[in-house]
Amino acid sequence: MKKALVVEGGAMRGIFAAGVLDTFMTKNHYDFDFAIGVSAGATNLSTYVTRTPGLSKTIITDYATKKEFFSPLRFIKGGHMTDVHWLWHQCKDALPQCCASPKSDMPLYVGVTNVDTGECEYPRVTAANIDELMVASCAIPTAYREQPKIGDNRYTDGGVADAIPVRKAYEMGARDITVILSQPLGFSKPTMKAGWLMEKLYGNQPMLLQTLVRRPDVYNETLAFLRNPPKDCKLTVIAPDAAFKVKRLTMDKVKLALGYRNGVNAARRALGVLKRKAA
Repeated sequence: MKKALVVEGGAMRGIFAAGVLDTFMTKNHYDFDFAIGVSAGATNLSTYVTRTPGLSKTIITDYATKKEFFSPLRFIKGGHMTDVHWLWHQCKDALPQCCASPKSDMPLYVGVTNVDTGECEYPRVTAANIDELMVASCAIPTAYREQPKIGDNRYTDGGVADAIPVRKAYEMGARDITVILSQPLGFSKPTMKAGWLMEKLYGNQPMLLQTLVRRPDVYNETLAFLRNPPKDCKLTVIAPDAAFKVKRLTMDKVKLALGYRNGVNAARRALGVLKRKAA
């Protein structure tokens, strides 16, 4: 039975997955045939497949909280609110162990949204494409003003088209899937408000606009898949508990530390359940 690890994005909410994956690494839990993630889920997985515990936590708490990454003032002046290119490359320059190329045998696939088709594509990470894939997958529309180019196409945040790529993992043959969410169980994405603003911003890219408008529906359809998976699919879902207070752009280091601890505790519980099932 092919096993997959799926990690949701969510910007700073990725601190929960960082805690989960660090715990997996310290417990030497790499029991997956492949991994797939989008946005912060992809960058979290990049440290997991390269077996560098603590790196994602450092990226989120030490680098993503700097004004060089997050700056509403810069955004008002016409720049990026979240400069994901700076964040990814700064961490690679400052932290030599940061996944210059995957070192494990576990394939990693990263979701990126094609702005012309509105569809999510899932290239496999290589040493040659890791930089462009990570930047594109984390390029939050509007907050990151560019749409990074890969080959002949332009892309944006993978979470726009497929925030939790569990159905893709199933399509790829996985029948035992572990999913790490960035929202507590019971969350559902509300209907988009201010659709007129999206139309003003992306009316010249009609397929991307359509995907943005349908984003809540697609997200909630994915949650329905998690609640009622196909009969031949075994799911393990790891999600933050109700105490998780981290939002997409939370910069409070105390809240981030608590969110990380939430992930550590959730991973320990999940590994305990898996161990008992295997006994």
